[in-house]
Amino acid sequence: MRTILASLLLLTSTMLMAQDKPELGNNIFTITPMTIISNEPMDNNTDVAVGINYERIVSDGLIGIQLPVNLSLRNPGFFYFMPAIKLYPTRQGVVRYAVGPQFYFAGGQIEHSRTESVWNGNQYIYTRYKHSDNHTQLGFMINNSLNVTIAKTLYLGMDLGIGINYFDSAIEDEENDNDSFDTTPVSPSVKFSFAMGYRF
Repeated sequence: MRTILASLLLLTSTMLMAQDKPELGNNIFTITPMTIISNEPMDNNTDVAVGINYERIVSDGLIGIQLPVNLSLRNPGFFYFMPAIKLYPTRQGVVRYAVGPQFYFAGGQIEHSRTESVWNGNQYIYTRYKHSDNHTQLGFMINNSLNVTIAKTLYLGMDLGIGINYFDSAIEDEENDNDSFDTTPVSPSVKFSFAMGYRF
């Protein structure tokens, strides 16, 4: 009886290990149908973007180099490039967690709108004004990633980045025009994205 139980345990553990460590490719190409990014200069302080992403796994599965590019849906022409170094503590497998530094580069035109009201004696007249300005932004995040590989080639991923934006060219230009000696304000930054694609 003990021999049968030991054999069953050995068989079960072997099957689980085989499922958890398939031969996975070192290249991951994905599309990102949804990325939500906090961005203080934008209306409502948030942006929604779509993009593409390439990740290369190196160092025997311990490190991934990720190169995501996203385009804003709210401000066409505004883009995000956020390269990351992902550290996989348990190497590669079907379901894995990764963490690492992520750099934040963004640029393009941001459109702003405001509404002003004027009392004409009988009622308020509302007028909406729009203008746009160019922004170049830099920042840094810590990226947390959940990676799921299905059937060796189908990849699903979720990323959550938390950090700061420490430079915005438009804010700096505005301060120079106003002869202000204040430094460019540092703002918190959060990014959440969902990606799906092909692993080979």
